Amino acid sequence: MTGNKITFWSFIQKNKIEIPIIQRDYAQGRLGKEYLRQGFLTNLKEALDEEDDEKELKLDFVYGSVENGKLQPLDGQQRLTTLWLLHWYIALRSGKLEEAGCILKNFTYETRVSSREFCEHLCDESNFSSFICTDGKDSGRCSQMNIVDFIIGQTWFYSAWKQDPTIQSMLRMLGGTKINNKKGEDIIDGIEELFSNASFEEMESYWQKLTNNSPIVFYYLPLKEFGLSDDLYIKMNARGKQLTMFENFKADLIGFIQGQAESEQDNSKWKRLSNEANGIAIKMDTTWTDIFWRNRSESKRIDEIYFAFINRYILNSLILGLNSADVVEGNKNFCHLYGNKGNDTALQYTSFEFYKIPSLEVALEKLQTTLENFHSFISDKKEEALKDIQKEFLPLWDKQDSFRFIPEYEDDTITALTQSQRVAFHAICRYFELGKYEKESFNRWMRVVWNLVANGNINSIESMIGSLRLIDELGLHSHEIYGFLASDETIKSNVASEQQNEEREKAKKIIEDINWEEIIVSAEKYAFFKGAVRFLFRNENGEWNWRNFNRKWNNTQVFFGKEGAYQKDTMLLRYFISKFMDWSLFEGMTFDNAGSSWRTVLLDKKWMKPIHEILISDNIEIEDNYQSVLMSSDNIQKRLQEDLVSTNLLDYIVSDCLLHNNVLYPSNAKADWKKYVIANKRNEILSSLYGGKILDNDKQEGKIYTNQKIEINCDFFWGWNIQFEYVHKSFPYKFHWQSWGWIDMYEGDIRLIDKKTPFTDKLVIDACLINTTEDLTRELERCINDYMEYKKVFVDNAIP
Repeated sequence: MTGNKITFWSFIQKNKIEIPIIQRDYAQGRLGKEYLRQGFLTNLKEALDEEDDEKELKLDFVYGSVENGKLQPLDGQQRLTTLWLLHWYIALRSGKLEEAGCILKNFTYETRVSSREFCEHLCDESNFSSFICTDGKDSGRCSQMNIVDFIIGQTWFYSAWKQDPTIQSMLRMLGGTKINNKKGEDIIDGIEELFSNASFEEMESYWQKLTNNSPIVFYYLPLKEFGLSDDLYIKMNARGKQLTMFENFKADLIGFIQGQAESEQDNSKWKRLSNEANGIAIKMDTTWTDIFWRNRSESKRIDEIYFAFINRYILNSLILGLNSADVVEGNKNFCHLYGNKGNDTALQYTSFEFYKIPSLEVALEKLQTTLENFHSFISDKKEEALKDIQKEFLPLWDKQDSFRFIPEYEDDTITALTQSQRVAFHAICRYFELGKYEKESFNRWMRVVWNLVANGNINSIESMIGSLRLIDELGLHSHEIYGFLASDETIKSNVASEQQNEEREKAKKIIEDINWEEIIVSAEKYAFFKGAVRFLFRNENGEWNWRNFNRKWNNTQVFFGKEGAYQKDTMLLRYFISKFMDWSLFEGMTFDNAGSSWRTVLLDKKWMKPIHEILISDNIEIEDNYQSVLMSSDNIQKRLQEDLVSTNLLDYIVSDCLLHNNVLYPSNAKADWKKYVIANKRNEILSSLYGGKILDNDKQEGKIYTNQKIEINCDFFWGWNIQFEYVHKSFPYKFHWQSWGWIDMYEGDIRLIDKKTPFTDKLVIDACLINTTEDLTRELERCINDYMEYKKVFVDNAIP
């Protein structure tokens, strides 16, 4: 059976309509819904005023379930209530209530006694004998009171009914409000307001139209005849008491689909989407609802997660339908659907205009196929099984990832998507769009997807769009992804090209021998690798070569496991640096033991030769008296390599250090103490004279004291400039070894050379002349002696 197109009068004549207790209150009459009422009522009246008898106003679907001989509307209660009030009011004003009352009494409420009794009183013509006129007067009314005041002034109207939200909403739909629009004009949002100028004869004409050949129709679909489950009734009516944004969106979407199906010349897709038996409308309220019901909130809400899912799907369809990232980011529909900085969890529905994307009918057909195939996948799964299914959506290396394909409720909000997760969301949609679930093919597809996503550097809208297009392209082969990757067929997208090449090589290996799949997957989810393991089968020249895979994989587990060598100390890092033969390898490297830093050098072709060497090594040891292997004539560069390899400096420096010239510093460093000047003779010379910190007691003759020594057993100092005191004849004198190559003597905070006297010109040391400890000691004492001469002349400024 297909949906029956029917008028309200025909419907109520044949059925006793009972609004079930679980249904929300009558919401179209709420305060705050003035414009909704105005628009809907205006459409109804315009349909009645239409002279073309062939033109109809179609009001979407009404689904129902017959219980104990009574038809309970599953969806459509709001429309049915408004239509009932419209018929009642026109019957009243046209003098037809006495004959129509017995029919109108077929509309009632299940267990809401107040609402049921109110409707019964409205249908009793005798209660309105002083309001209506049957003597042919133009007004059709005897009372000068408005309908609402008349009703609440009757003895049968209980004062307690003023607290009943459904009754109050019905009265508001009848009489409207006194709320004005921005121009100060009354919003015509009540039935009485709309028909206030209609004569008795016009009201009779309206009644004849409503009861004989009404232009206002809807489709009725009995759920039992569609084989839908009884519990779906509860699911669809557990969305809460308020008319949600999603319901307004759904109504506009279905209305738009029906409009396109009727108006478009080439409308085959729209006709399929509007099909009453298996189109979008029935699916949204039945099988699709079942999908989201499984993630319902504690208060049994699903509208927010349902709305978010469709928003995300439409947004991705919009992105894929536009030409470039610039065009996408400048698109008003994108700006709305993308939300606040990508967070769409608080997205408000304001207008269907934002959903009118290019080829919307194609996107909706794909959405329909996607959700139908997904529903068939989960329909017979229990709650525990669904938890296991959720894990199949996540990266192999992180089964605690926050990604949820079907959004979930978290307190007062719902789960959001990161840029990477938005791409994974599309990957799952693409898979189900193109076929039904099969465990092996789905898990292989998601493995490849997450490998590409995790290694696609998705850190902006532009990069997200690029990755989305790559996954969309690969999605054509999502049910046989290994075969496609191994075929060497062209991939148009160059996003994550290195990872694409890796996935191709791994697919070929697995197809060659299925036993490799388990080994490769184990490596991909190991440590911090996140799917990228090409260093295990790439030789020193960057060529694919699996000959050393086992040795490299064994060493990798030793080096980078939870208790791996890379975390214990910097021996592995120093050994790695010891293999650098080109100065360019120092550039762009982060000198610390963080997993992210190691991941960079493991994957970048720039470091493939030293990475290959350490992964095939039997022992990680630094030779005694290590000498630089740099192919360079620059002694500073060679000294720098030796400083990093032969000393324990790297054990003590601040993490995230980069190298510029011969200075190590964190990428965000501003403080002077975070900078380390290396490959510099001052570290060695000052260390040889180091006696302790400036505030130490019992200072030794001929020693320097500074607070900038890193550690006692590490012969390096932090800072561009090193401030120290040198003890001569039991007295400390202050000096600064400046980064620009001079050692200045100070009095307090004053640099003596700045005093511009014949003596102070001598109170400085040229660091270029200092090559040994003896050189420094000699020059410091010479400077101190010159200072003593200076004091004899300028006794007034002689405080050291």
